[in-house]
Amino acid sequence: MTTNFNEYQIILQARKSRKFKELDDKVRVMTIALGKGDKNINRTEYKNLVKLRDRELQAFIDSVTPPAPTFDRTVYQKIDPKITKQLDIFIAKFPNTKLKNIVFMGATGTGKTYCARLIAHELQQRGFTVTFSSTYNIVKRMKDNLYGQDATAPTDFLSSDLLIIDDLGTEPSINNGDEMLYTIINERYASNKSFIITTNLTTEQILTRYEQRLFGRIFDQTRTKVFTFNGKDLRIE
Repeated sequence: MTTNFNEYQIILQARKSRKFKELDDKVRVMTIALGKGDKNINRTEYKNLVKLRDRELQAFIDSVTPPAPTFDRTVYQKIDPKITKQLDIFIAKFPNTKLKNIVFMGATGTGKTYCARLIAHELQQRGFTVTFSSTYNIVKRMKDNLYGQDATAPTDFLSSDLLIIDDLGTEPSINNGDEMLYTIINERYASNKSFIITTNLTTEQILTRYEQRLFGRIFDQTRTKVFTFNGKDLRIE
């Protein structure tokens, strides 16, 4: 078994287990003998010992691996169950969801960003890549790369399984900002990748502030589900 430095350190710790140490010692002796061309070594026995040794090692790794981080769902229980039920379905079926994109609309503190972060957490635990960014940061990174102020291309906005754009409408006006946002959303649209947008604006305010084609991509009824968050500020309840 080939190991890197970290794996080697793990094996040193695992050797504190008597059973693993005995198996590992036998494997080491037989490996050296095989390397010297010893024909008396039973290769079937050797392979079985390696399997047993590796099982013991995996059992040790599982015993010391910290549990996956949890997400506090206290606030989630306060949100309209008609919304959370649909979000649970989105999480469970991702990425094979009928509606690929989500827009969370509503006043400050009603749980929009919280739900977006919960979705990000759940999907990351399942191995999906999620990029979470404010609208301002997306536009700024695109602008800095375009004008040579940042040589690092913001490819994560395009390649991640899910892009979450937080607080649409709070970003300051930037030249060509609409164009940059459209580029990101249109590329994800073309590659069938999902996005989630949170905003305090109404659809009328978004249509007034942004270009028609950007509005059309965001609110395409064949691809996007809009959730409206009503009620009190959950952060002060």
